[in-house]
Amino acid sequence: MQMMTGTRRKVRITGTGSTSGGYYESIRVLGEGQVLGSIESESLHSMGNLSVSGDLKVGLYRQVGETNVRGDIYGAQMHVLGELDAAGSIRSKSMKVRGQLAVRGECEAEYFDVRGGFHIHGLVSANVVEIRPWGPCHAKEIGGGRINVRRSKWGGMKQWFSKPRSMELNSELIEGENIYLEHTTADVVRGTNVTIGPGCRIGLIEYRKSLKVSKGSVVNEEIKR
Repeated sequence: MQMMTGTRRKVRITGTGSTSGGYYESIRVLGEGQVLGSIESESLHSMGNLSVSGDLKVGLYRQVGETNVRGDIYGAQMHVLGELDAAGSIRSKSMKVRGQLAVRGECEAEYFDVRGGFHIHGLVSANVVEIRPWGPCHAKEIGGGRINVRRSKWGGMKQWFSKPRSMELNSELIEGENIYLEHTTADVVRGTNVTIGPGCRIGLIEYRKSLKVSKGSVVNEEIKR
C-alpha cells in the first residue's frame, strides 16, 4: 500500500481524548480515543476503544479492544484482537482477526485469517482464506485460491459472544481452487479440488478434478465440470 509522503506528526491518546483527521506518522491509543474525520498513518496501535468517523488508511495496524470505523479501511498489515466494525469495505494485504469482525461492504486481502466470528455483508476475497469459527460466521460470498474452514478444538474466545450460538460458517457461494470445509452451510461450492469434512450442509457442489465428502455431511447435488 502506497502512503502519502511529507511532514507527519505523532499522536498519543492516554485515557480519553480525540484528534482530527489528517496524515500522521504514528497513532497510539491507550484508553478511549476518537478520530474526527478520515485518517492516514504509517502505524496505528490501539488498546481500548477507538472510533474513526471517516476512512482509515494505515500501514501497520494493531488493535486490542474495540474499534469502529464509519468509512473504508485500507491496511497493509492488520492484527485484531477484539471487535472491529467497519461501515464500509476493507482492503488489506494481510488480515488476522481473533475475535469479532463486522463489515458492511466487502473484505479483500491476500491473506485472510479469522479465528472467531464475523458478519461480512459482501464478498470475502483472498489468495488464502483461513477460518476457525469460534462463533457464527457469515459472508455473502467467499472466493480464494485456498480456502480452509475448520472448527477450532479450543473455544477460548467464546467470551466475545453474549449468547451461546453455533460455531459454523454460512455463505451463499464458496469458490476457490483448493477447498476444505467443516461445519459449513452453503448454497453452492465451486472449486477444482473440494473436500467436505464433517457437519456440512451443501446445496450444490461443482468441481473440476476431485471431490471427497464426509459421511457426516449432506450434499444435495454434485456436478463434475
